[in-house]
Amino acid sequence: MTARLAAALFLLVAVSCTNEKAESLRAEIEKLRKERVEKGTVEKARQESAEAEALLASSRKALEQARSDLEKQQAELDKARAEMAAEVSRNAELQAQIADTARRAQEQAAQGQELDAKIARAKARAGWVRDQAAVLAREIRPEDPSWATARRLQSLSEFVEKVRAEFPDDPVVAEIARGVGGAADPTPDRARAAAEKAARLRDRFAAVYELPPPSVADAKKEKPQ
Repeated sequence: MTARLAAALFLLVAVSCTNEKAESLRAEIEKLRKERVEKGTVEKARQESAEAEALLASSRKALEQARSDLEKQQAELDKARAEMAAEVSRNAELQAQIADTARRAQEQAAQGQELDAKIARAKARAGWVRDQAAVLAREIRPEDPSWATARRLQSLSEFVEKVRAEFPDDPVVAEIARGVGGAADPTPDRARAAAEKAARLRDRFAAVYELPPPSVADAKKEKPQ
C-alpha cells in the first residue's frame, strides 16, 4: 500500500507540476501574443502616420504651388489691369486732343472764312478805286476845254480824299493826295499831271491787291455797297 500510495502521490505531484507548467506556458504564450499584436498595431500606426505625413507634405507642396500660381496669376491680372487703365487714359487724352484739334480747326476755318470775306470786301473796294482812278486817268486830257478840265480835277481831288480817308495807312495814297489840287488853274500841264496821278493810283491798287488791269466795263462799275 505504501509503495502504491507513494506512486500515486508522485503521479499526482507530477500531474500537478505539469498543469502548473502548462498554465505558465499558456500565460507566457498569451503575453507574447498580446505583445506581438501591440507591436503590429504600433508598426501599423507608425506606417499610417508616415503615410499621413507624406500625404500632408504632398498636400502642403501642392498648396504652396497653387498659392504661387495664384499669386502669379494675380500679378499678371494686376499688370493687365494697369495696362488697360493706362490705355484708357491714353485713349482719353487722344480723344481730347482730337476734339481740341477739331475745335481749333473749326475756329481756324471760321476765321479763314471771315478773313476771306474781309479780303473779298477789300478787293471789291480796291477794285472800285482802281476802276474809278482808271476812268479819271483816261478822262483827264490836256486838250480838253479848261471848264471840263476844272470839273475833272475837282472830281479827282474829291475822289482822292475819299480814298485817303478809307486807306489812311497807304503812303502812296497820302503822297498822291498831297499833290492833287482843286479846280484852280486847269491848265494842260495840270491836267497831264493829274492824269498821271490818277494812273498811279490805279496801278497802286491793282498791284497791292493783285487785281487785273481794268476793262472798259469795269471802269463803268458803280461804287460797291
